[in-house]
Amino acid sequence: MDKRRIVIYTILFFATLAIATQGFTNIGLDGLLVPLIFTFVYFTTIFIIATIIKNNSIVDIGWGMGFVVGSWLTLLVTEDPTILSYAIVGLITVWGLRLSLRLLKRNYGKPEDFRYAQWRKEWGDKVVIIAFFRVFMVQGIINFVVGSASYSVIKYNEFSFNSGHQYFVYAALLIALIGLFFEVVGDEQLRQHISKGSGKLLQTGLWSVTRHPNYFGEILIWVGLYASGITLFFTGSVNPWYYIALIISPILMSTVLIKVSTPLLEKNMEKYDSWEEYTKKVPMLFPWAKK
Repeated sequence: MDKRRIVIYTILFFATLAIATQGFTNIGLDGLLVPLIFTFVYFTTIFIIATIIKNNSIVDIGWGMGFVVGSWLTLLVTEDPTILSYAIVGLITVWGLRLSLRLLKRNYGKPEDFRYAQWRKEWGDKVVIIAFFRVFMVQGIINFVVGSASYSVIKYNEFSFNSGHQYFVYAALLIALIGLFFEVVGDEQLRQHISKGSGKLLQTGLWSVTRHPNYFGEILIWVGLYASGITLFFTGSVNPWYYIALIISPILMSTVLIKVSTPLLEKNMEKYDSWEEYTKKVPMLFPWAKK
């Protein structure tokens, strides 16, 4: 591994540790060290299994469950969880379980995904060590950073039905639920369309208002979960600047979906005859975007 990558991975690790400890000021159970440690152990375990079966793409199946267990562990080490804490854990559980089970059902028994297979070929006899850092540890870091805002809300919120801030929380959770609707319904519409075997491009339902309703929904979920922590600015349970910094959570997830996942998928969808016409009338992600 070259020195430049060693420096990058070191910086990423300490930046992630800083998030977990509120800038190295809260080291212990009062911070987010528990979900951080779990995340690294979890992705290391997946790495070991993937190495044994020679299929690194199983990391995709484990992605959603990383958030599920991370949120539950955070809840377990929270002294006085509120109804909001349980609501966020419940929403993440529904989202993460559905995602992991869906990918498990779709990919079980199939060979390694073409992306990981190509990397395996490119990395040659160094595939194990390179995959550990570039695939599993990087995904572990992204998983924790994306989940960190939600973990912070679970642990530090002081939600009360008597608070005037409760309506901000309701609005934020509504955004997350709308996102879950887009993701679940969008995936189901796509599943039903594929099962018909028409070989045509899906352009009805939610797919008529956005070319990627599932990705749009996932962005809304993480934006909503972050916004549900707005009360942290008023209660003083954490430094406001710390929670402002945690806006990296929805930004990071949105960036990955917009700049990485969506372009890869759109490249694959160009094979459909009606693709060009479809892109002219339906926005890529955001339904309100002008064509």
